[in-house]
Amino acid sequence: MEVIRSGSERGLDIIKGALSGGGPSLKERRAEILCIVDEYFNFEEMARRSLGRPWKDQSPDNQREFVQLFKQLLFNVYVSRVEAAATSDTRIAYDQEKIEGDYANIGTRVTSRNQPDVLIEYRLRRIENGEWKTYDVVIEGISLVNNYRQQFGSILNNESFKELLNRLRAKVAEQ
Repeated sequence: MEVIRSGSERGLDIIKGALSGGGPSLKERRAEILCIVDEYFNFEEMARRSLGRPWKDQSPDNQREFVQLFKQLLFNVYVSRVEAAATSDTRIAYDQEKIEGDYANIGTRVTSRNQPDVLIEYRLRRIENGEWKTYDVVIEGISLVNNYRQQFGSILNNESFKELLNRLRAKVAEQ
């Protein structure tokens, strides 16, 4: 839980600081938040799980590019939603920690006055060096990994992996 608490609070502090009109520019703020998120998210595992079976069929270069594009896409979507919903009184409650071997689930609740709570579950896995890293985020019962796996699977049913990369490049550029 401490991994999620530390990163979430630091990121929220940056976003709330911007609400007062001061602080770093949007680009600088997002770069700071990305550094924090990089500390406790395993984007390679998230990307691999999101792609599913086609992952193993890709060259290392394609896998690396896919991870970088997926990371940027996921980060931009995640931070944009948090920035849009955050208010000066936004708080995060840490409701549950469940650890089973090398896997953990951390249940949180984002609360703000005059807005319904948002339930966010972080799924973590302990990696080789003993650190805990997030491999999936479930927002209001919807798994980001499973959601993207369905989207990517649908695209790959009709198009090549190269076309999927082109779509991701275009989406990231548009963000």
